[in-house]
Amino acid sequence: MQNQAHVDGSGNIVIQGIDGATIIINPDNSDEIRKLIVDFGTKLGELPKDVLEIMEKKQDINAEIKPGANLYLSVVAEIHEYKEYRKLAFSLTITNLTKENRYFNQPFFKVNPKFTIFGTKQDTFVMIPNPNTFPKKLEYGEPLSVSYEIKDGAYKNYNEILVEDSEAYIQAFSNTTVGELYESNKFLISKLIKNLEWLKSDG
Repeated sequence: MQNQAHVDGSGNIVIQGIDGATIIINPDNSDEIRKLIVDFGTKLGELPKDVLEIMEKKQDINAEIKPGANLYLSVVAEIHEYKEYRKLAFSLTITNLTKENRYFNQPFFKVNPKFTIFGTKQDTFVMIPNPNTFPKKLEYGEPLSVSYEIKDGAYKNYNEILVEDSEAYIQAFSNTTVGELYESNKFLISKLIKNLEWLKSDG
């Protein structure tokens, strides 16, 4: 059972834990937002996307710890003709734009609309890069690029949500150990399928 979260009528973030405890966060309070990300970091993926967006956009961390990072999500082709190996992979580049070093935790991904997996709707998952370099310390201006091979069976799920919504997309999120949360661009599933069609053709 996951934690449940929503935004109440006053704009506060309300999290109902599996232990019955309720946490209420004022998104205009930077200290509360930072503490939530640090304390709840390993379970951020359980929160709805609208709650994550509020947390990311409402960050106003003081001048002593000024946030900044860029996450860019794209798709790359991995082609080795002599092995008849033709695959697509998600590519995620994280660049630290903060003048202090930052430790970035394992990214997680959200899709919109949700997948149907084992009869239930799921929108959050983790892909593990090879090699797995997280948590990763990045210096100011240092980029980190990781790739995630897209398995053949995954395309069925992506096709299903594309049929449901032509604007379906996938997005990456990552948080730092000092309580910052960052999101990537939204990568359209339609673009992913077009890349797959190109890959499966003669190129």
